[in-house]
Amino acid sequence: MNLGIFIIGSLTFALAFVFFKISAYRKTKNEESSWLKLISVFIVDYLVLVMGVLSSGIIFVSIFNMAHG
Repeated sequence: MNLGIFIIGSLTFALAFVFFKISAYRKTKNEESSWLKLISVFIVDYLVLVMGVLSSGIIFVSIFNMAHG
């Protein structure tokens, strides 16, 4: 049961992050980007996504366990 709650929390964060990135991409679509800038943005985004997914999953499981004793 905890794994399912963890996955729901993780997917919630991942979906919100993807919508945020789509919005940011639409605003900066016309700007010229270098490979170095794209790679650095990818690394930062990946780290934020990993930390957010883990944190959201842990928070969802913690709240679930507190609510159900």
